[in-house]
Amino acid sequence: MGSPSASPQLPAISNQAGASPAAAPAAAAPKPVRYGFIDLLRGFALVVMIETHMVNAYLAAGSRHTATFFWLTFFNGLVAPSFLFASGFSIILQSARQWDSWIHFRPPFWKQMRRLGFITLVAYYSHIDDFKFSKYVHWDHPALWRTALQVDILQCIVVSLLVIHVLIFVLRKRSWVAWAAGLLAIAVALATPWMWSQDFLGGLPMALALFLNPHGISLFPLFPWMFFVLAGSCASHAFLKSVEKGRQSRCMRFIFVAGLLMIVGSLAGRAVPFSLPGRQNFYTTSPLYVVLRTGCVLIICALLYLLEQSGRWIPKRVQLAGQESLMVYGVHLWVIFALLRGKGVGSRLGLEAGYPGCLVLSAVTIVFMLWLARQWHSLKKNYPRFTKAAQAATVVMLVFVFLSR
Repeated sequence: MGSPSASPQLPAISNQAGASPAAAPAAAAPKPVRYGFIDLLRGFALVVMIETHMVNAYLAAGSRHTATFFWLTFFNGLVAPSFLFASGFSIILQSARQWDSWIHFRPPFWKQMRRLGFITLVAYYSHIDDFKFSKYVHWDHPALWRTALQVDILQCIVVSLLVIHVLIFVLRKRSWVAWAAGLLAIAVALATPWMWSQDFLGGLPMALALFLNPHGISLFPLFPWMFFVLAGSCASHAFLKSVEKGRQSRCMRFIFVAGLLMIVGSLAGRAVPFSLPGRQNFYTTSPLYVVLRTGCVLIICALLYLLEQSGRWIPKRVQLAGQESLMVYGVHLWVIFALLRGKGVGSRLGLEAGYPGCLVLSAVTIVFMLWLARQWHSLKKNYPRFTKAAQAATVVMLVFVFLSR
């Protein structure tokens, strides 16, 4: 994953994003209903994300060539697809309440754009070297700008959500948007091998080229990662249609079965003697692997819905972490890479560990982040003006520090 700084929640990963209207016409402006399974999906993705980053940061090289590491990597590899899928799912839930405002550029639309703009600022700011403007005025190495302009998950989410906004504005009909998003998702997956075989740095601005394929720098280029956001938006449309008909459980059973079929189909597809033109790598560019991971995410989503409906045990703190996802995302990365691996603590704690050490560090960090998410959620609820002012002040301070150095 990338390393964004702490900031307000993502627009489709926010307190409002998991809410959607009950079965009633949009014009009636029904009271929004929270679908907790989406918060749980984000929350559990964040919990596993912390473990993933801890393993990436600390696991000794000798422990990375085992079957245990292979399966751990596969499991951890579901974090980003789940996070992206949830953002696509959430924006459609949100659009059900804001549809007319978005297509007519009313205040809720501009509020959404401000959020996206702020997230973009945070995403790029997190890669600024040493937070010094002077380094970029008198730069002497191209790697400096490549690092600053690399595309991580925040940039991928922002652009993917903007694409969905364009579809909403152009097509204006929910079913058409869903079909267009589905077809575009398929096109993104199929085009990925060819896109990764191209060197766009020679003919396009660096900032744009790094969105199209990694070029050895970007971790989350649009190809294939935008697929998961688009897939989430399609699943959300189907879910909302089922809500209107009172068939949510049937819809989630269908999603579960679809996930199983996608997993089986993708594995069976590996035996087909056919390959798309471009770079061939099952774990990075293959549409089959995209389908496999999407199938896993669909199954997890359906199981979390079942958990929510059972009402027996809902991990509320994980759910709150899902609601405060971007804050948890940014702060835990600062804790791992700036604090624990910083010059002071890192020299005492060490920079390598085995599986037990990584597990202990992960557990401590997870507990701390769940506590912090709860405190921040409570603060926002009880002192909304203060938290907004604090966020704005943080932005001003970060910009000032960067420009003054």
